[in-house]
Parts: sequence; C-alpha cells; structure tokens
Amino acid sequence: MEFGPPPRILLVEDEALLRRLVAQFLRGDGFDVVEAADGLLAVELFESEGPFDMVLLDLNLPGLPGVEVCRRIRKVEPSQPVMICSAAILDSHVESLTALGVQQFLTKPYHPEELLRRISVLLDGPDRAPGAAPPHRTPHSLRRPRAASHVLSNRDAID
Repeated sequence: MEFGPPPRILLVEDEALLRRLVAQFLRGDGFDVVEAADGLLAVELFESEGPFDMVLLDLNLPGLPGVEVCRRIRKVEPSQPVMICSAAILDSHVESLTALGVQQFLTKPYHPEELLRRISVLLDGPDRAPGAAPPHRTPHSLRRPRAASHVLSNRDAID
C-alpha cells in the first residue's frame, strides 16, 4: 500500500511552550507541523509555504489577531480548513469566524485525543469544506490514535 505525504498543519500559537508541546504531540502522530508565533508570521508562512491541509489558530495573537489571520487566509484559499484553539472564544468570535467558514472551535485547555478527533473530522470527515482536496490516506489517518493521558495546557508545558 502506498501512502501520500503526511498532512501539513500550520500551528499558530503565541505561547511558545504550549506551541512546542502541541507541535511535538502532532509530529508524534505523523503530522508535518509548521509553527507560527504571531499573526503576521502565520499569514506570511501560509502564503509562502502552503498549501496546508489545515490551520490550527489561536485568537489572541501579537501582530495580527486570529480573526484577521483567518480573513487573510480565506482570501488566499477560501476552502482552507481552519480550527480555532483558544482560551477565550466569545460569541462574537464564533459568529464572525463561522461566517468565514470556520467549522471547529476547541477551547483551551483541551485533551490531546479531542484535538486529534477534531483534526480527523476536518481532514477526513463530512464537515470538510466544499471543494477541499480529498482526504489524505496516510498511516496516521488509518490507525487509531495513541493514548494520551493529560490535557494540553500551559501548565503542562511549564511543569
């Protein structure tokens, strides 16, 4: 059986320890992860290093807020799967981001298995944006996720 390249994720998180923890977890599960520490870098990386299979996006970012990052990403690639991973997701954020086509919201702190489940839904599931590329069939998407015993939060990154 032949597999394609691993799914590429743009991880946009300003808190360095948490970003490294999430990136390490995702890489361990077979993803190719590109990291951005602020909104401006995220847009630059999206435009220069894309395409990405999905974007994991925090809302409270230096340089450019997450909502604006999402707007700019949508201008470049209207069907880009985006998941918001943030501690403070307000109703106004949900309304504006849903209008931009965001399909998943995950409140921090979150369990690693929940993150993987939602990534799988966006990459392979029925909520995939219309016109998006077909799902990747990689070893990751064909196997059960590994067990994870803790919640991903800043405290985990510091402990």
